[in-house]
Amino acid sequence: MIIYVKTASGSTIELVVPANEIDPSHRHPRFYFPDGNVIFFVEGWLYNVHRYYFQRDSTIFEAMFSLPCPDGHTPEGQTDEDPIILEGIEAKDFDRLLSILYPKNFRTCEIETKEEWISVLSLATRWDFTSIRELALSRLHPNSFTASAQLNLSPADRIVLGLRFDVSEWLLPAYSELCMRTEALTLEEGEILGMQNVINIAQARQAIRYPSNLNRSFDGVQNLVREMCITRAY
Repeated sequence: MIIYVKTASGSTIELVVPANEIDPSHRHPRFYFPDGNVIFFVEGWLYNVHRYYFQRDSTIFEAMFSLPCPDGHTPEGQTDEDPIILEGIEAKDFDRLLSILYPKNFRTCEIETKEEWISVLSLATRWDFTSIRELALSRLHPNSFTASAQLNLSPADRIVLGLRFDVSEWLLPAYSELCMRTEALTLEEGEILGMQNVINIAQARQAIRYPSNLNRSFDGVQNLVREMCITRAY
C-alpha cells in the first residue's frame, strides 16, 4: 500500500507500507526507543521514535498521521513487521535529522559540516520541518552569526542550493557577486553551477561591462542581474 501526502507547496511525498521482508532484528542502535510509538524503516534499519515530534514539527507527517485507518486494519508503523517505509532516503540523512530532534547534549550540536547541514536542510525541506529548515539555513547562511567560517557557502553554492531549496534571498547577492567581481568564473565554480548558470552569468558580466552600462547605478546593475540570471534560472 502506498500513501501519498501533499505538502503545503503542492509537492507530493510517497510513504510506502512495507512488504514482508523487513528484518525485525535490525533495530537502530540509537534511535529505536522502547517507548516510541511509530516505527519507520530506512535502508535496512528500524527506527522507533515518537510521533509527537513529527506531528508537531512537520506538516507532512501531521497530515499523514491524521488520515483515518480503514476499518479492520491496524495503523502502519505500530510493529517491527509492519513499519512505514521511507523510500529514497539514506539512513545517514535520517540519523542527522533525528539528531536534531533527539540531541545527545543540549549545549552542543552534533551536526557540524556543510555536507551534514545540507543533508538536514534537504529532509527538512522535503517533509516541511519548518523550524529545522530555518535552523539549517541559519547555520549555512554566510552572514549568520551562527555560521562558522568552514560552513560559509561560496556564491556558487548559494546559487545552486538557493534554487534547489527555494531560498530566494540567497540568489541576488550571490549572482551579483559573481557578475560584478573582476575575476572570471573558475572551473570549480562552473562545475558547481552547471552550463545554463555559467552562460547566464557570462552574458550578465558582458552586459554589465558594455560601455553604455558602465555608469549604471548599483540598483540598475542588480536589476540587470535579476533579469539575466534569476529569471532565466527558473
